[in-house]
Amino acid sequence: MNKQCLWCEQEIDYDITLKFLLLGTSLESKTLCRNCDEKFQRINTEKACLNCGRQLNDKKICLDCEKWQKYHQSNFKNKALYKYNDEMKEFINRYKFTGDYRLRRIFQKDFERELSKTDKLVVPIPVSSKTMQDRGFNQVTGLIENIKYWDVLAVNLNQKTQQSHKNRWQRIKSDQIFIIKSSMRDEIKNKNIIIVDDIYTTGTTIRKAAKILLDNGAQSVEGLTLCHA
Repeated sequence: MNKQCLWCEQEIDYDITLKFLLLGTSLESKTLCRNCDEKFQRINTEKACLNCGRQLNDKKICLDCEKWQKYHQSNFKNKALYKYNDEMKEFINRYKFTGDYRLRRIFQKDFERELSKTDKLVVPIPVSSKTMQDRGFNQVTGLIENIKYWDVLAVNLNQKTQQSHKNRWQRIKSDQIFIIKSSMRDEIKNKNIIIVDDIYTTGTTIRKAAKILLDNGAQSVEGLTLCHA
């Protein structure tokens, strides 16, 4: 059981319930103290875009997804768990770019709740070999390390510029940035797949992953991201 908050490193105050006192049931381990937990804002799925999961004032399709449908004939659906507020932005920076790998544990329970009971193949977005060499880990697989996932995708070596270094237009216009690993082609045939990524920005990355999976025989593909920018 975690005694310290992984975010602020202050002591976590566990609420002792009557059930715990009478039955001796174990307390669920927490990764955040109550104060830090409240700083990360969960998306209300009852008021989110039906396609990309962006937080809205009501449940409809956002303008970005309307453009995707109009110009790219894409009806891809994604669920985002958190808003990309200042606290989440700092998390992404510290975890993904500074390399504080222990922070991966903060949101693992969220992904376990979403994915542990699914019969769909869980496919994480990969990182390039250079990113793996520089960073030392894939930030996406770190978030789902306690869940069975399928290492299906690889980064297209002809696409050398990282998506995080491109502007919105460059992302949308870029060529296919992924390939299917040859050893996994038969594994995805007629399968229902959930792609997992850390952040939905323009939607280009996860939609390109979905396209190549569908082009190679997947039955259906949807997305799950930690947050939506």
